[in-house]
Amino acid sequence: MELFLLLGVLGAVLLVVGLVGGELLDGVFDAIGVDSAGGFFSTEVIGGFLSAFGFGAFLLDGAGLGQVVVLGGGGAAGVAMGGLALWLSRSLMNVTTDATPTSSDLRGALGKVITRIPDGGLGEVRVSRHGHPLKLSARAEEPIDPGVEVVVVDVLSPTSVLVIRSEIEIG
Repeated sequence: MELFLLLGVLGAVLLVVGLVGGELLDGVFDAIGVDSAGGFFSTEVIGGFLSAFGFGAFLLDGAGLGQVVVLGGGGAAGVAMGGLALWLSRSLMNVTTDATPTSSDLRGALGKVITRIPDGGLGEVRVSRHGHPLKLSARAEEPIDPGVEVVVVDVLSPTSVLVIRSEIEIG
């Protein structure tokens, strides 16, 4: 009875370590030639199986059922939880992500002058990109006063852009 509880606790610890630590323990199986990353022998799957098997068998054993029922029920719970852990870990590994924004993404961005852009000099503009306000140094071919809407036409450096007056009014 205590063995089942110990297996359940050990499995739960492995499951948490696998989900939080990622591939922390997967190298153990890789060393013996078993590909474990996102597979049947991953830390998450083994942890899910052991925890459900241990706790399930512990509960069934406490109900006074026979060993065949205890082991069968614990095994069924373990296979179900291991399968769920396999499905979840594979799903998380295959999640698509957005591309990392780059400074070239600023071309075409609308903004507003916040510090006057003098003739041949630098001023400052505020541009919103992907929901984040950016304050950038700006050059223009003509002087532009604060409050005027502008469009980024080129990126001169990661912190400096070339702008022109916008014909679109920004709210």
